[in-house]
Amino acid sequence: MPINSASIRRLDEWMSQIRPVDALLPISITLHTIKDKSPREVSLGLLVIWLAWRLLIPLLKDKHSEALRSKLLPQLALFLGLLLVNARVIIQRDDIRGPTQFLLIALGVMVGSLLSQRAWKPTLAWISLANLGILTLFLHEATSAELPLVLGSIKTIFSTTLDGHQGINRLATLLMILTMTSWYSYLLNRDFVIKGLGLIGTVSGYLLCIGSGSRMATVAFPLSALLAWLVMRLKGRSKKFFAISLTITAGMVSLIGLWWFMIGPRSTINLGSDSHRLEAALCWLSAMFTGHNRFLYGVGFNNEKLNLICHHIPNFKGSLGSIGHAHNTFAQIGGHHGLLGIIALLILLIVVVQGLLRQQASVQRVLPLGPKGTTFVEMALGLNLALAFNALATTIHHRNQFNQVLIGLLAATALCAIRPAAAKSVNDSPESPS
Repeated sequence: MPINSASIRRLDEWMSQIRPVDALLPISITLHTIKDKSPREVSLGLLVIWLAWRLLIPLLKDKHSEALRSKLLPQLALFLGLLLVNARVIIQRDDIRGPTQFLLIALGVMVGSLLSQRAWKPTLAWISLANLGILTLFLHEATSAELPLVLGSIKTIFSTTLDGHQGINRLATLLMILTMTSWYSYLLNRDFVIKGLGLIGTVSGYLLCIGSGSRMATVAFPLSALLAWLVMRLKGRSKKFFAISLTITAGMVSLIGLWWFMIGPRSTINLGSDSHRLEAALCWLSAMFTGHNRFLYGVGFNNEKLNLICHHIPNFKGSLGSIGHAHNTFAQIGGHHGLLGIIALLILLIVVVQGLLRQQASVQRVLPLGPKGTTFVEMALGLNLALAFNALATTIHHRNQFNQVLIGLLAATALCAIRPAAAKSVNDSPESPS
């Protein structure tokens, strides 16, 4: 029986709504958590396939205007070519500290910039499933090793069999990102099953964040979601509401700060750890001022010179000689790539901030206070705030290809064009396909 054009259109519409190829993301993220080399190589191969597919589809489709296609085609072809040329070093992790880390961030931005507001919902839903996969792995390992099903077992399991993401901080950053996507998948999707999976992914992901012991991963999720909610709900409301909200927020921040550094049971540990992080960041950045044109170019991708300069600062194990990284993305870029690297980072920040401001301007009405007032604009703000907080507290892109792709992909939510008429909350009527 011949396939008619109507069947092809229905298949294309189904593919656009469900986006089944995005299932490769949670599968690959979950596989990469396993410590063995073979599953990790398979996972990175799936990541490369997903990126290639997402870049290839717009090249084959003819949905864009001729003017837009003429602008997109060279960029897509260039990025696809760079991905394929670097496929081996990505999969084999041969360039884990080199230029491919920025290529993967750029590829994430490119793929994310191609997504419409409508297309983001299934993509978020697929990404959020990774939390369930990682939780399943932890539960399996806990029962196999007869460990108690408590948060304290997470670090033990991670260090023995689930160290695929190369460090507890890398895993914690990934879990924070996945938890944010799960939360907004729950809020933005109407389908009961997808909302349920999003909520389960949020709870399980946040429990894993707590169990990882990462303070920033634990704090970044609720703080980013709360600030994004507050910014969106302040628009159009009275000065009294504005003043009360700011007072409550300032009070909460002050109380958290007091608990964190002065009166909490771990306040001494927190103060010492954060002091070391600040010292490490300043030392890493100081490499720019050690001559040999390092102010302009930095020291390059090699860590040896930077570890030598900062040999007096203890690492997380308390030993001297190797702090690993700057514990701050700005300082990391400055130490390795100098002023030019900082300019490159600022360019990306400016693009993202401008996109967020344009999106904010598209919301022209007062949003309900409850979860039904959540919009795509709030999601973009919340995700980018979470990335920013983590970038301040750690080297967010350090040694993990999945974090690099997700950083670029989710930062690109700020680049999604939002028409004023389309800046709807989940309580509004269905949006038209874009």
